[in-house]
Amino acid sequence: MGKKYTTLKDIARSLGVSTTTVYKVLHGHPDISKSTREKVLKAIEEFGYIKNEIASTLRSAKTNAIGFIVPEISNPFYEPVILGMTQATRDRGYDLFIVNLPRNRKEDIDKAIENLMMRRMDGIIIAANITQLDERDFRRYRLKERAIAFGLAFPTTFMDVITPNNFKGGYIATKHLIDIGRKRIAILHASDFEKERNLKERFQGYIKALKDHGMNLNKELIFVEKEPSGRTNSMFEAYDLIRKKIKEVEFDAIFCYNDELAYGAIEALKDENVEIPEDVAIVGYDDLEFSKLISPSLTSVKFDKYHLGYRAVEMLLERLENPSMEPRLELVDVDLVIRESTAGV
Repeated sequence: MGKKYTTLKDIARSLGVSTTTVYKVLHGHPDISKSTREKVLKAIEEFGYIKNEIASTLRSAKTNAIGFIVPEISNPFYEPVILGMTQATRDRGYDLFIVNLPRNRKEDIDKAIENLMMRRMDGIIIAANITQLDERDFRRYRLKERAIAFGLAFPTTFMDVITPNNFKGGYIATKHLIDIGRKRIAILHASDFEKERNLKERFQGYIKALKDHGMNLNKELIFVEKEPSGRTNSMFEAYDLIRKKIKEVEFDAIFCYNDELAYGAIEALKDENVEIPEDVAIVGYDDLEFSKLISPSLTSVKFDKYHLGYRAVEMLLERLENPSMEPRLELVDVDLVIRESTAGV
């Protein structure tokens, strides 16, 4: 074997082409001629720029590997999701690579996508807040042809989306509280709910349920935590916020954006000697495993997270088989699991 080149510039110089040309070959850009592509790939294999077995797959542009970008892998929500994805990839002979974002910011998402592209993922499932990406990013990364948005109500003009039916979830949670006689129903939100469409749709479901039952939206009953939704201290933020609100605002129910916020709210009410559900009823969202174990057990909006992960892989592989088809939106149905935090009132 000849000299081992370690940079794109070295390979480009040896071939008399630009570094951009080598980069485009590595990223599968269509505007590179077949002869140039083969020449670059041969140099990559010959000089060991990357492992030979990986370099050889570049000829067919397929590695049987897909990536999953997740904003907070420690969140218990993602355990059944990843189990579903793992089974789906195994069933189809694919490998799954997971990238955990340190923060849910645009620069982190960009870096995660670029890292997966450099590792020649056939496709990517993105659970991060991709509303931060613009049309130029979608063209640059070819997301419409090789990625889907997971768990986010993202405009389907850009890419495939699979998400729980968040509008319905917000609606049935609020309707249940109305059905048990609650009149002043607060909603406990993450601070970024106006930026993320899935959170906005839960909020819209909440508003619609109020309207359908002759109740008006009361802005003083919109409780917003200080920290973004992806932070692990959301439970503690909710605890502090509810202890503050119980002294300032009259309410007899809370619909929480997720179960972790609901856990914080429950502990705050208990510490303030507020009876649950007699004085304040609580509904969460996601139906995490702990929701049935805490006291009182938590009424929560439920959906099949394993199916969500499994189906996300199926949708991505369907997209890779037919990259030119119109973007799709698939809504996973939701239901309400009624437990002690609203029952018996």
